Amino acid sequence: MKIFVMIYLLLIPFMGVSQNIQRKGSLGVGYYPVTPDSLIKKLSYKTGVVVKYIAPNSTAAALGLQTNDVLTKINGTLIHTANELLDALKNLRENENISVGISRNGRDQNLVGKVLARPMETSTTASIRYGEFAYKKGWVRTIYKAPLNKKPLGTVYFLQGISCYSMDNFRELDITKQAIDAMVDRGFAVYRMEKGDMGDNTNIAPCATMGYDEELDMYMAGYKNLLTLKEVDSSTIFLFGHSLGGTVAPLVAEKFQPKGVLVYGTVFKPWVNYLLDANIIQSAYYGEDLATLTDQMEAVKPFVYDYFYSDKSIEEICATKPGLEAMKMVINYDPKTKLSLAGRTPQFHREISRHNLPKAWRNTNSFVLAMYGECDIAANNADDHIALVKYVNTVHPGKGTFYLMPKTTHTFEEIGTMEEFIKMQSDPAAYQQFASTRFNPKVFDYSCNWMKEVLRK
Repeated sequence: MKIFVMIYLLLIPFMGVSQNIQRKGSLGVGYYPVTPDSLIKKLSYKTGVVVKYIAPNSTAAALGLQTNDVLTKINGTLIHTANELLDALKNLRENENISVGISRNGRDQNLVGKVLARPMETSTTASIRYGEFAYKKGWVRTIYKAPLNKKPLGTVYFLQGISCYSMDNFRELDITKQAIDAMVDRGFAVYRMEKGDMGDNTNIAPCATMGYDEELDMYMAGYKNLLTLKEVDSSTIFLFGHSLGGTVAPLVAEKFQPKGVLVYGTVFKPWVNYLLDANIIQSAYYGEDLATLTDQMEAVKPFVYDYFYSDKSIEEICATKPGLEAMKMVINYDPKTKLSLAGRTPQFHREISRHNLPKAWRNTNSFVLAMYGECDIAANNADDHIALVKYVNTVHPGKGTFYLMPKTTHTFEEIGTMEEFIKMQSDPAAYQQFASTRFNPKVFDYSCNWMKEVLRK
């Protein structure tokens, strides 16, 4: 079963300089995830990662790397695969020494030099300020993006989904970048922070192994930092929770009471119930038999509930074959890596389920907008969003709004109906190419108009 989980012209420079965070570095190469057969023969390739292109003004360019060089070592660490290359590069910092072993024209070489900083985000239409705040024994990177030479209508704190990825200097067509830019273009400032050890963060626990509760605590600390920014009016703050960020949003809102909370493609029921439903609903969309799926879920529930509602370790649950199969099925648990859905730990998923989201929504006095895209399979269906708004309006009459965004996916692309979306999945490469240019700005037309109306209230 496959589960979709929620998961450089005129440049305006960033404002402000961080005093405690050293900028992450990058090598600045594109590479072949899988080396083409034609290059294997041409390069007498045996192992390593083949360079596809060199970014200008990068560490790679300064070192003299060339297209078709085979990367074999980074700082003495052997490189066999693209994943090993990414692991070796992820903690580079500006001005550190770097040694890159390569094979060029069949001859081994070693290139040495200094790591150059990753480019910072720039814009012709917005001001961008890189900031930071102290968290435990480390530092967390923040980025504040606002309309250029205009007072923002309000500030949106963007809460990202479950996966571990950096929020810094996205590629041009990245969906999160387009979402943030759409809100800035419509007059709002957007504040975001890096989670775990992503981006420039320093001395912060790895995102992949961090629990949900600690990640939530980091988001709370991020809100406190947001309130210290002189540009921010605390009475015009909104939270935008995308996917799993929509479970973080009410928990943060309960404490800080922002003006409004927007969630898109999220969950209202307990997380363990969402996971069990996802196995049935999403698999049924792809043609699996509903009766068989129901029997399978009933068989695994005792093991799943035993893990989610007891203090037993994942190893205890998986000590028996049925327990292991249950955890593989419901959270994609991998006993080798100890990770599960979206590259997070089983404990991360267990901690989500232990939060009472309806209670948080009840204790939140903010205006609430819950949006669901018509072909958002990751969120299963619109039911949770409708239930969320119904409950909000029960405890806070008139404060909840539901909106169904036609033909839109979990990641804001305008594709079609759920049936059309499912049909396109038969050719993943073709779908990705099609979806890459289908960002739906109407999601943010509606969102920003709703925020403007809330501000008028």
